[in-house]
Amino acid sequence: MDLNKDVNYIRIRDLNAPFTAEATETIDATVFFENLETGMIETLEGIQQEYEGIYQYNFVLDQPLQPDTDYRLVVERSDGAAVQIPITTPTKPTPQVSPLNQNCFIPIDFELEPVKGSTIALRVGFPREDYDDSVTWEDYEWRWSSTHVLEPENDSSSQKITFTFIPHEQVNDAFIANNPTRYCWDYLFKGAIYISYEHYSPGFYEQTLVDSFDIFGSTQRLGALYSDTVAIPVDTSEVCTPDCF
Repeated sequence: MDLNKDVNYIRIRDLNAPFTAEATETIDATVFFENLETGMIETLEGIQQEYEGIYQYNFVLDQPLQPDTDYRLVVERSDGAAVQIPITTPTKPTPQVSPLNQNCFIPIDFELEPVKGSTIALRVGFPREDYDDSVTWEDYEWRWSSTHVLEPENDSSSQKITFTFIPHEQVNDAFIANNPTRYCWDYLFKGAIYISYEHYSPGFYEQTLVDSFDIFGSTQRLGALYSDTVAIPVDTSEVCTPDCF
């Protein structure tokens, strides 16, 4: 579930029903979504969808999720049998970045606090070309570095994630080859480098690594995340590299 969306969908299926059209034509399930902090309980409406001859059921959560909040999903059968899954949504702190407007070789610290035990996956990138003003932001082509997966610092009292990077190195990483002739001033046409990150519920990122998501599988997994992009101003004036004399 995405904290940035007002509507989310939760797929429910009967684990005892075979994958046939007849067995999946109906589902015996009432689905509740409870905010454990306010006590508010919502009964979710199910939408039937056909996929490769099998019926699937997506239940609609049409309320925005709050960050750093405990929820519970309850699925109840008509005979009273029920299963439930608790989740905690990720915090949504404002990123702290420093220093700003420094040259390509000055390390930059990107920090999120508090994260309360959750994982961040991020990439560093930049628009690939210097388009004219007629091109919308969504139409830019992008270069992205490899993904950096960050967990909270080992100290249990710390709730901070810090990612330190050098713009010059990330520009080279985005090209999947170390070429010291690629400097920021050749590529950061917008005068900024960007961090695109996803912030997951505690333990949810790790669940996504167990196996790939499959419409016929992927059961008993529920979590929340959100994504964001931060622009970090960089001074793209040509300067002497750290190893020059």
